[in-house]
Amino acid sequence: MPARAPWAQPGLRRERWHGLLFLAIPLLYLAGVVLLPLIQAVYSSTLRIRGMNASFVGLGNYARVLGSEVFWTSMGVSVRFTIACVALHIVLGFGLALLLESAGRARTALRLILMTPWMVAPAIAATIWLWLFEPHFGVLNYLLGLVGLSQGGQSWLGEPGTAFGAAVLVDVWRGTPFVMLLLSAGLQTVPRDQYEAAMLDGANALQQFRHVTLPNVAYIVAVAATLDTINTVRQFDIVAVLTGGGPAGATEVLPVLLYNTGFRANDLGGAAAIGVLLLVVVLALVVLHVSITGLDRTRA
Repeated sequence: MPARAPWAQPGLRRERWHGLLFLAIPLLYLAGVVLLPLIQAVYSSTLRIRGMNASFVGLGNYARVLGSEVFWTSMGVSVRFTIACVALHIVLGFGLALLLESAGRARTALRLILMTPWMVAPAIAATIWLWLFEPHFGVLNYLLGLVGLSQGGQSWLGEPGTAFGAAVLVDVWRGTPFVMLLLSAGLQTVPRDQYEAAMLDGANALQQFRHVTLPNVAYIVAVAATLDTINTVRQFDIVAVLTGGGPAGATEVLPVLLYNTGFRANDLGGAAAIGVLLLVVVLALVVLHVSITGLDRTRA
């Protein structure tokens, strides 16, 4: 009589079923809050919805959205906003991570202080900055007036150029600590003996950074950049609270366009199509992230 495979023994089979039952609860939860709404969104993107009436239009909403100048303008704003924010997140986050490395005993306290903006909910952070940007009573105009850089009354959120810069500033203020945390963890993995060898060879601080630090944390930087890009391209709260996409669409990133299309223009089918297109962009970034991490695992 052939021997049973180890996993087919009666006791192990029973334990396997118990494991599946434990997994069933979170899987049902995920299906309820992720899968079913996703299916509903994809289905809604094929409908033209007017009040209580809905008619099937197939890919009509996608053709209308992709043929709209507003969509491509918003796509351009999203690309510029994401590139600006992610680049500043990486540069400033790297600088703060290096600062933490040299902080000695004050590292824990300094890390807690620097992480504070990331602990604030995006909508609350945007509301705080909304008060700071207020043209007549805001702190920003007051401080600039003290040093002679402003005559007062500057409407930071009322002009396209300054509104876009203000949205980037708030996102950088809140998002940099996340990148700093990832890069700080990466710096902890750099072998100390490589720094010692570089010092013995006469390398200065800049040369140590270029030839020791950067090669060792390049993978972490790539992972941080892709994760941060995924987070930033989905950014809604900050822009929605600060400007609502204005003025003149200067800050209307794709998530804000989705909201404005669905709840201001009352075009739920078009909004669902924009949401699906945004999901495709995010999934492409996720595939990029998985390919980066998989490549590193293969090399290891």
